[in-house]
Amino acid sequence: MNYAACVTAFCFSIVSSLPYRVIAYYPYRKQLRYPIWGIAILIGASQLIQSCLYAWLSVNGGSGARLLEYIFAPVCFMIFFTSILADQWKVLFLYIFMFDFTALVRGAAMYLESLLFYSPDMTFTSPRSIIIHLILLAVTSPAMILFLKFTKDRVFQTEAPAFWRVIWLLPAFTTVVVMLYTGGQSPESVRQFRFLFARVLLLLGMIAVYYILILALDVIRHEAALEEKTAQQENLLALQRTQYSQMSRYMEETRQARHDLTQHLRIINQYLSSGNQEDLRAYVENYEAALPPNTTRTFCKNYAVNTVLSYYYEEAQTSGIDFTASLTLPERLPVSEPEFCSLMGNLLENALLSCRAAAESAIAAPFIRVLARTEGGFLWLAIDNTCLREPVQKDGRLLSSRHADFGLGTASVAAIAKRGGGSSEFTYENEVFYASVSLKLKD
Repeated sequence: MNYAACVTAFCFSIVSSLPYRVIAYYPYRKQLRYPIWGIAILIGASQLIQSCLYAWLSVNGGSGARLLEYIFAPVCFMIFFTSILADQWKVLFLYIFMFDFTALVRGAAMYLESLLFYSPDMTFTSPRSIIIHLILLAVTSPAMILFLKFTKDRVFQTEAPAFWRVIWLLPAFTTVVVMLYTGGQSPESVRQFRFLFARVLLLLGMIAVYYILILALDVIRHEAALEEKTAQQENLLALQRTQYSQMSRYMEETRQARHDLTQHLRIINQYLSSGNQEDLRAYVENYEAALPPNTTRTFCKNYAVNTVLSYYYEEAQTSGIDFTASLTLPERLPVSEPEFCSLMGNLLENALLSCRAAAESAIAAPFIRVLARTEGGFLWLAIDNTCLREPVQKDGRLLSSRHADFGLGTASVAAIAKRGGGSSEFTYENEVFYASVSLKLKD
């Protein structure tokens, strides 16, 4: 066995594979499912096996070395795919771009070597091949890392599950076609300009597709933000209409009470005129007992927040749910009022649904607790409620209890909190769901 050739082929396999696998992880370095040392062991072990087999096949005629890459490609992908704690369809979409970058650098290295050092019996696993490959990788990888990070941030800002399930097919089909067209690696085929042109065109095409898609995603995200703001305003108007209806009812009751009070005053005057104090005392006691309870509630000075709380308080009372709220908030909120009301409304809507389910089961006495205050430069909101079923999480997000997808309520709350410079946290313990949110105060 030619040990020098074996070592060279082993090194070439490492250089032409391992750097790309490491670069692919860079944008997700804070979203790893497993400890980084565990992922490093998996990558290192699989790469060692692949490179050893590649070296052995290369020094024994090279037969099967190319097939080995096709066999290990899915293995490398599965290690990567299962190591990232993020939306898997988005990860797949971005991984295809990394694959195209790998194909371009490898193809460009082979093209340059065949163009400058052509020989009919040349191979592309020599020390010269390794040097050319490393030079091209060093020149192109910084731009690739920046573009991949930029694209990843934009992609993960857009929530459209149905869209991400299918959009990856567009770059995938294009990649398959180009790889089939440029799959041969003989010196004669590699040194043709069309070989390099096809691979460059593949990456440029993917950059164009991704750039156009990012622009489209910006439009989608902007429209979604407008729709969300419209929904916030509509929800607030609906709550205000409900409170207006309640106020109208109270005004009518007050008018009727005023009319009744006039009659009562006449009777009282008659008792006073006759000096019959015992009958007067009994009459006043009976009248006081017949008065309706005071059902109006003022939870805080801010009108919009009080409107939201009043609505859900009435709904909770109707369903037999214990509702308490303690808010220390100013009349003018130091955060976006529509967004805060939307955020609180989403949490209260979820809490109301959970408590109604608990009330129907008659297993627990359902309750909703609301706390809010400003402290340390943030507005803090905490809502706790009875919840008999533990919420299911997937990729760090809560699944809806009403349909087989992610819950839009908690997702909207998390998005508003992040947009407001704060954070959100959802926990579950002993049949109680705890939601806490912070929003940074405006200067």
